[in-house]
Amino acid sequence: MASGAHSPQQRNDRVVQSQVHHERDQFIASIPEHQVLALASSYRNTAPCSFFDKPNRGSYNICYFVQFSDGVKWVVRVPLTPCLAFGGRRKLESEVAAMRVIASKTTIPIPRLIAYAVSDGREPLSSFLILEFVNGQRLDPGKLKNLPEEQQTNLYSSLADIYIQLRRLEFPSIGCLESGPEGIQVTKKAISQDINMQELEGLQPSSIQALYYEPDERLTVYEEDQGGNALYHLHLFRQYAQQWADPLLDHGPFVMVHGDLEPFNLIVNDDMKIISVLDWEWSRVVPRQFFIPPLWLRYCDTTKLAYDFVYQDYLKRFHRLLGLIRTQELERFGQALLADEWTVAEKDSGFLVANALENWTDIDWFAYRYINWKWYYGQGKEGLDARVKAFMEDPTRRALIMSKLDEGRAYKAALDGPKNENDEAAAVDRGGYFGSLPELRAGRELRQRLDPCRAGMGSRDDVGRPGPARWSGSGCTPVPRAGL
Repeated sequence: MASGAHSPQQRNDRVVQSQVHHERDQFIASIPEHQVLALASSYRNTAPCSFFDKPNRGSYNICYFVQFSDGVKWVVRVPLTPCLAFGGRRKLESEVAAMRVIASKTTIPIPRLIAYAVSDGREPLSSFLILEFVNGQRLDPGKLKNLPEEQQTNLYSSLADIYIQLRRLEFPSIGCLESGPEGIQVTKKAISQDINMQELEGLQPSSIQALYYEPDERLTVYEEDQGGNALYHLHLFRQYAQQWADPLLDHGPFVMVHGDLEPFNLIVNDDMKIISVLDWEWSRVVPRQFFIPPLWLRYCDTTKLAYDFVYQDYLKRFHRLLGLIRTQELERFGQALLADEWTVAEKDSGFLVANALENWTDIDWFAYRYINWKWYYGQGKEGLDARVKAFMEDPTRRALIMSKLDEGRAYKAALDGPKNENDEAAAVDRGGYFGSLPELRAGRELRQRLDPCRAGMGSRDDVGRPGPARWSGSGCTPVPRAGL
């Protein structure tokens, strides 16, 4: 396939993900639900309680819903340790610190924290949060396009209030929050969902490697061209991001972000007013350029925003939110700090640069769809092919692509190669490339270790697709209840 003819198809490492999903399912199965009830009761004078709903599994936690006889409802949330590269302790410590800051310094609505424990122990309930249950409904992204004007105003006014207050939480450095002897401080490097995923995967295979397969997963004869195309667009993005970065902000102010302020983490009432903001586990302190508005006001798929005409459509919704932010800021503070900053930041798709830098699956889309259009408008496919060809004349770049091709072949052999020694020898004799004999044997051994968990792997869409990188989807998935 020639340069420019193939859109990016970045995927997570399927081998690593299947291992993680298997370990996650084993972890959930090991949680005795009678102990969950006992745990909740222990924080209410041993008052008996029962489940009022099925447990829900999200990407990084499983939630149990308990109710006491007087009607009080709590959520017991347990981190899914196998899905967390840095363990549950670090994530919970940061989340608790963030919730304390929000509760003490803002009026942003969040669930009340009842109790928590953090530990490096291997027992599933050694780390947990107990939160008050908030009655309401998660914001449905499917309703965003056609909200009645009054409901849209209520939603945007709530969002404006949240972002205005977050922007005014300033810190001396970037990182995650932690409670210490001297109060809450920024003491750790920042961890995002994307960093967590890459740590779990060991950064292998690379995004270039994933470009080399057609839908039937056979190597194409244009592998090197596709790899060169991908590498060239990463180069374009780097140049664009370097122009976007403002060195004047290197020393602050540094501001707090939620880290996952998506519709599924917003609880709204019937009037579409936000009554609670959930899941502060990925909150962190970032440079001001990474403090960006919600990109889901019009479309939930951020990769579509890389088309300039789609981004302009999004900006119509954003400008309505921006107007509400300006009005609220002027009424409350006498100056429009955030509104003025975002008026500048929206230019040249600045919000999308920040988003791509924190979501690696968006980088290629932004480079293909926006930077190409902006910098080389009118040159078409022929111009792109010529630029890629000139770019790949550098021998070090060609060597990198060939290295990734070799990794891709070994990875494919591990996933789809022959199942036994006879098949391996026959494959080599036939001359079809499934990998060298040592690669095939290594792949067979790897598959044998993974067979128990590969059976539970999802479809390709479950494994990874262009867009925000989440393994378990955006919402919570009901899971079967274990025996009491």
